[in-house]
Amino acid sequence: MATFGNLETEVEPLASLMREHTEVHDLVTEVREVLEQALAEPGEAGLATAALEKLRDLDAYLAEDLVIHIAKEEEVLFPALRGFAADIDQVVDEMVEQHDEIRHRQEIIERALAAMDHTHDEVDAERTSLAAGIRAAEANGLTPETLAELLDGVKRLDWILQGHFGDEEDDLFVPALELLSEETFAELAKQAAALDV
Repeated sequence: MATFGNLETEVEPLASLMREHTEVHDLVTEVREVLEQALAEPGEAGLATAALEKLRDLDAYLAEDLVIHIAKEEEVLFPALRGFAADIDQVVDEMVEQHDEIRHRQEIIERALAAMDHTHDEVDAERTSLAAGIRAAEANGLTPETLAELLDGVKRLDWILQGHFGDEEDDLFVPALELLSEETFAELAKQAAALDV
């Protein structure tokens, strides 16, 4: 069972997306802690070097694994939800008693999808900025100022990611659990797994 925030699920691909949310959160937290320690002990060159290594790990994760994660959402999950929301007539025929709730969920999903698309752009911009900061630190040395700038970048990235993950899980994953069939989830899980290759 995957848990992040208030949501728990075993349904794939949602469970794997949530595990990836936790993985990103843990990695960013680890980087923040190492950077804070390096700033607290500026005379310890080993701490600065360790911080730079952790930053490189984060940058590699963001450049590869987070790109795949976003593709799973944008190419697999989001289209399934968009198709569901656009095909409201069929849903209403199947769920007449829940007509008003479905219309409400459709509005929530459409608003959330629009917000998610914008947030992915923010994540990419922050990742690009962080990568540039890492390259600058490698070229110019690890001064306390450089470490502080990198820490600020990691904090901004963390803030964006945590807000994004919370929005996805509350505004998309919860309605998806109610609206999509087991067969649809099975197909989405296959599509998401294919992106990991």
